[in-house]
Amino acid sequence: MPGKKFRFSLQKVLELRQHETEKARQALADAERALEQKEDALEQAEAHLAECRRRVDEARRQDPARIQQADAFRQEARQTVEETRDAVKACRERVEQARAELRERRRAEEALEELRNQERDQHDREQKKASEAFFDEQATLRHDRTDEALSLL
Repeated sequence: MPGKKFRFSLQKVLELRQHETEKARQALADAERALEQKEDALEQAEAHLAECRRRVDEARRQDPARIQQADAFRQEARQTVEETRDAVKACRERVEQARAELRERRRAEEALEELRNQERDQHDREQKKASEAFFDEQATLRHDRTDEALSLL
């Protein structure tokens, strides 16, 4: 006796939650990738600043005109480092926001999955109960027919 198939009434909502979770997961991956790129840019900017500082020190031993030029490059490099640090900080904040969003989306999805599992378990129990009742009824009918047949003998 095949029972009726389980159907979760909120399946479309669950699929929507799964889609939202996947979008949040992708947003987190994008934010982490952007952070990685900004951290690399910061590393390069800091290396460039160190090089500019070295050039300023070398220029001090040489020509005063080169000091001014090297100092201008150093100031520009310092500004780039500061701007890149700010960008890294902003990226880190975006990563944290994306993580929080993913946690929230995942929590909503898990709540629906738990509800679906509970409903599926209830459905399975009801199907098992109905199946047992069906087989008990069949056994009772078979037993009654056997008793009738024996009483006719």
